[in-house]
Amino acid sequence: MSLINFNELPQDKPGMGAVIPTGQYIGKIEKAEMKVGKNENNPPYLNLQIEVTDPESNTVMGRIWAILTESAKNLPRYQLRRFIEALGLTDLQSFELRDLTKIVVNKKLLVDITPEERTDGKPPQRSVVDISGEIFYPYNEDDTLPFDNAPVVEEPTVTATAEY
Repeated sequence: MSLINFNELPQDKPGMGAVIPTGQYIGKIEKAEMKVGKNENNPPYLNLQIEVTDPESNTVMGRIWAILTESAKNLPRYQLRRFIEALGLTDLQSFELRDLTKIVVNKKLLVDITPEERTDGKPPQRSVVDISGEIFYPYNEDDTLPFDNAPVVEEPTVTATAEY
């Protein structure tokens, strides 16, 4: 058995999830399910559980949950559009939100994340999707390769001669 050092135990209650610093991360959709909110008069929403990975260190940072709705308001509609574009699903011209639950699991995208602001002045306990920017972006595995491992592409040498 190892000894427990009381001074190394946390003094503050940890949050329910990891507080991930503000930035752009690789997100892998682990779960996508339709849920009904507390107000049953509102339409169901798509709840996404996203595993967050640091693109530089390839370290899993934690998980976040994102909500997509069938709202008539511009911001939720824009968020839905960015999500569909980031996953390359723009061929879906007409669909129901629940259709996405069948096709988005295990897909990857880049996502803007920020610690959740609290109104009580306490430090954040979790991170959320940052809706102040472009929110979601396409992910390409080749874009995140460390520079040392990037494939070397030989540029062909072109010699042009002009005749007058």
